[in-house]
Amino acid sequence: MQMLGWLVAALAAAQDVTVAPCEHERKYVLAEAKIAGDGPFRAKDKETGAVLAAQGDGERVRWLIHAVPAGAKKSYTIEKGAADGAAALKLEDGPNGSISVKAPDREITRYYPVYGIANKKPCFYPLTAHGVNVLRCYPFEDRAGEAKDHPHQTGVYHAFGDVNGHEYWSKTDIVHKKLLKKESGPACARIVAENHWGEDLVEIQDVSILNAGPDAVMDWTITWTAANGPVVFGKNQKMAKEGSFGVRVATELTRKGDAPDMMLDALGNKGEKAIRATNAPWVDYVGDFAGKKVGVSVMNHPSSFRHPTTWHVRAYGLFAANPWYFSEAKTVTWREHTLQKGESITLRYRVYAHAGDATEGKVAAVYAGFANAKVE
Repeated sequence: MQMLGWLVAALAAAQDVTVAPCEHERKYVLAEAKIAGDGPFRAKDKETGAVLAAQGDGERVRWLIHAVPAGAKKSYTIEKGAADGAAALKLEDGPNGSISVKAPDREITRYYPVYGIANKKPCFYPLTAHGVNVLRCYPFEDRAGEAKDHPHQTGVYHAFGDVNGHEYWSKTDIVHKKLLKKESGPACARIVAENHWGEDLVEIQDVSILNAGPDAVMDWTITWTAANGPVVFGKNQKMAKEGSFGVRVATELTRKGDAPDMMLDALGNKGEKAIRATNAPWVDYVGDFAGKKVGVSVMNHPSSFRHPTTWHVRAYGLFAANPWYFSEAKTVTWREHTLQKGESITLRYRVYAHAGDATEGKVAAVYAGFANAKVE
């Protein structure tokens, strides 16, 4: 009877799902389907028979597709059962109350619910790929020869300089309230947290770290809700430039001056002057680590508030997507935005650390995989 019950459950869980075609080559498509249960699950390619490990969170099943050719669709049967040889990511307790995200070969990153010197806020550090950490070590670690400016720029984080006149970028704390969910498996690790921006905002950060081999891929969904009344963003343009989705990159990814050899956006613009305050779907920084070329990209999803975002990028190491930063000289400008009590906005980003430059790292294909993961 137990065997019969398991077979019935397995058959009930089986579901055919197709990832819709896209005109671009795609890398790292995190597909999902609404299937109840905790798994284990597997996704069987209906064309080739190849089996991918999948994971369930009770409400949905997700699996990671590493490559999809341009114009192709991928059809899968999602069923109960483990995939042979699937190596999973793990979550473990780390230093100073952090949560460590580990692949079989390395620690990819850590989530710090509370961190900061100038102001405290949740953040992730380090971010390791291809044998290097692409983030500045300070203030987490003391590394010889590394710049110690802007101590509020901590790893990968979300903050902003003008929320109802409050400066959450470098002065006012963003308070971690509770961990809502954490899971790990063969497709990704996931950390969901609730944070409070004073009495202004309730923020939900939903971060998935993909099982992307030697690369590092983080998908962020950030939802802000006006907690107690109207919330005005970006009224003071001097402070509105301070934000908002920030990455402080390693010294090897910095330059003095404009840095056209280091910085590239999706439109082909190069260097700080051309990219700063310009609207683009993604930006990539590249540098040399002891003779090894490594890069890191930040990507803005089409469903994100004010896509394509504007960028607050600096050659000294600040790498930020900021949908409130504008320049009168640029084509598209953003102004202040108001949320009424109970209203929300959602921001979505992918961070991608890779080997080589943007071409070698197939940054455009990784962006296409992020932006085009629709299932039918």
